[in-house]
Amino acid sequence: MQNITELQLTRIARALESTPTAAYTAPHDYPNGAPIFQSNPEMERERIDREVIRLYLHIPFCNYACSFCFYAKRVGVDRPQMQRYVEALKKELDWVKPGTRVNQFFMGGGTPTALPADLLDDVLSTIAQRTPYDETGVHTVETSPESMSVEHLEVLQRRGVGRVSMGIQSLQDGVLEQIKRGHSEDLALQTCRRIIDAGLILNIDLMYGLPGQSHEDFARDFERVAGAGVHAVTAYSLRLNEMTSVQRSLQAHERFDLPRLMAWRDTIRETAALHGFTQTRWHTFKRLDSVAARHERLPVADRELNGYQLGVGMSARSSIGHTVYRNHSKMATYMKRVEAGVSPVEEYIPLLIEDHKTQFIARSLGDGKGLDTAEYELVFHSGFRTDFSANLEQLGDAGLLLDDGKFITMTETGRLLYDLVMLSFYPAHAKTWLQQRMQNYQLLGMQA
Repeated sequence: MQNITELQLTRIARALESTPTAAYTAPHDYPNGAPIFQSNPEMERERIDREVIRLYLHIPFCNYACSFCFYAKRVGVDRPQMQRYVEALKKELDWVKPGTRVNQFFMGGGTPTALPADLLDDVLSTIAQRTPYDETGVHTVETSPESMSVEHLEVLQRRGVGRVSMGIQSLQDGVLEQIKRGHSEDLALQTCRRIIDAGLILNIDLMYGLPGQSHEDFARDFERVAGAGVHAVTAYSLRLNEMTSVQRSLQAHERFDLPRLMAWRDTIRETAALHGFTQTRWHTFKRLDSVAARHERLPVADRELNGYQLGVGMSARSSIGHTVYRNHSKMATYMKRVEAGVSPVEEYIPLLIEDHKTQFIARSLGDGKGLDTAEYELVFHSGFRTDFSANLEQLGDAGLLLDDGKFITMTETGRLLYDLVMLSFYPAHAKTWLQQRMQNYQLLGMQA
């Protein structure tokens, strides 16, 4: 890592002192990083007046519960309940205007391949029938090493899925035990090879900052998955909030502070480059000479920031127009509402002008690209340097941002703290909400 002096660290800490230390998702996923929802049970979603939409489907089923996971999931669900849930998903898809095409869908969870292969096939075939693919984007399904069978692979190939994202997180036995993962290194690498041999793009999720994990452990894990032929790696830092139990396993020296976080990310960047991977987003590394180059995450909103992504399933979020909607997070309630023909929406966030400005920053600077200040002015009819003068001054003085007169970009040091830089641009109400939610949790963590 480049030499960072104590003075520089002091300036960075001062520039980020009013910035929350974490968000509920990756901070460039705004407003989901600060999900300040308002209750409105059975609220009707605005119709998407477009020929092409983006789609997210939530499959909540898992074979076990990882200690770091805070997503809406269900463990130990029997087949009849799974089948009932699939029927509810299919019925919710009826909301889409007939003939509407899908440019890209993402099926997450949970673990979609925890569904029996025939039920997964039922969902995927329904998507293709009701919302035909327009062949623009690559479609993705999440999986795990122990749940991906030969039958599941055949379904994905047959139904036009081009990319699999598999959570491995670690290949170290001790770390896997701490985070309650149900796979071994051998099984994970064997599953990688089967997916690649099936002709699908394979992304692997690895995590850093896990209990008992060293920099050398992570570097070895990266080397092993690279040797297995994976096309892309997404490297996530351990995210702690009140819905995770993993913090009880962390030692004091394992908790992130600025130097530790920067050192981790420097190790990851160097390791990825060593194995021929290019950093394409802050946390994504690809082999650009492979099929991974075909995949890009398509936008969920137009230039005027009108959303056009529909979320289907329990807890799924839709970004439509200038509103984010979230379905009920309890499976039983979600299914009952859909079966009764009423909206499964439970909460919503009305997006105000400051939220849209943060989204603009999130989808440019926050996503690893430069922010075009002229484009910002075209969209908002105000100057970026005027709207965010304090942020630019503080982050610039700390050596985290550069302004070349046209684009705002992060410096090499800023790239090591990309999530905190993005969080510094959150609206005041979102920062306050996050700080209040995290305060008690962080106090508990320090006492653990």
